Amino acid sequence: MLLKKITGFIIAGGIMLSCFIPCYAEEENKPDILSSKSAIVTECSTGQVLYEHNGREKLPMASVTKLMCMLIWAEKMEAGRLSFDDTIRCSAYASSRDGSVIWLMPNEEMSARDIIKSVVIASANDATTALCEHIAGSEMEFVRLMNDRAKELGMNDTCYKNCVGYDEDGHYTTAYDIALLCGEISRYDYYNEFFNTRLDYVREGDKAAQLLNTNKLMRYYNGIIGGKTGTTDNAGCCLAVWAKRGNMTICAVSLGCKEDNERFDACESLLDYGFNEFELYKAVADSSKLIPVEVDKGLKKEADIRIKRLVTMVIPKGSSSDVSYKYTVAEKLTAPVNCGQTVGKVTATLYDEIIFESDIISVYEIEEMSFWKAFFIILSKIFAI
Repeated sequence: MLLKKITGFIIAGGIMLSCFIPCYAEEENKPDILSSKSAIVTECSTGQVLYEHNGREKLPMASVTKLMCMLIWAEKMEAGRLSFDDTIRCSAYASSRDGSVIWLMPNEEMSARDIIKSVVIASANDATTALCEHIAGSEMEFVRLMNDRAKELGMNDTCYKNCVGYDEDGHYTTAYDIALLCGEISRYDYYNEFFNTRLDYVREGDKAAQLLNTNKLMRYYNGIIGGKTGTTDNAGCCLAVWAKRGNMTICAVSLGCKEDNERFDACESLLDYGFNEFELYKAVADSSKLIPVEVDKGLKKEADIRIKRLVTMVIPKGSSSDVSYKYTVAEKLTAPVNCGQTVGKVTATLYDEIIFESDIISVYEIEEMSFWKAFFIILSKIFAI
């Protein structure tokens, strides 16, 4: 077995560094991503990195850039500040964008639903710019929002210079940062219908614009939910996707492939690796180890205790029976005891490596006994007789 330590994250209104988790996999089972300049596979709910190849290398990202736009749009919809029914007016600037477009005309109006559909399915640059301007007033102001959100997510090696993914000096990211972003987007389902649409149209008649989904994995990979392709001269062929099977959602990112099919092959191999080699495991509490602790000089003689946090993590598939726990708890406490006071620690190991640890804490506050408190306790008992 080859030991590879991977970093665990808990996503709950943000991403917090939690612990270091080891994962194991046979060398011959590693994903085939040699065609990628950079690649990574993570589990979305925990953020754990299952495998990476140059995952922290700064590279251009092409239209994978639009994933950050989609996240901000989803958050605006969640907050009630954007709706699919909103009307979006295209500016002359948005109309002038080239590359993948739906040929929006200056002052043309379109529903936010059709605008977003055009971006998610066909990566339309004019539609992307029009909606970003609608939200922030200008592309540059929206780019500021993108960079601010990236910092909040811990995307420390990402910098956006435009909202569509054009090659530009200083416009870069890493596979690791994109995986963080995908994990956040996977919490929303606003785009699921569009992600899984192969062909659609906006407008009608002679002005209809065809929307063709370039993400080939949508057509055949079991469990695929979302993703974004991107291709430019400097970035090469890029792809970020996520898929769900059972209770586990896996994200795969490939940046810098030379050929179109290489990115799909790489991400398919990464997803297969994640689903085939790993499973989710939630740390458990052993109530027999969490018996009340004696308290000296307290109003109560015992303190109830509990594990401070029980997290879910990714472990090698089929290894849950090999996880072992060690509890270390104080034999006696001296009052006062604070609620949440640390009284011990629990550690879980797998194949001699720590995969989880947490403080054991007191459940309630216990005040220190004093003469007058003792007097009133005795007095109350006398009158209760």
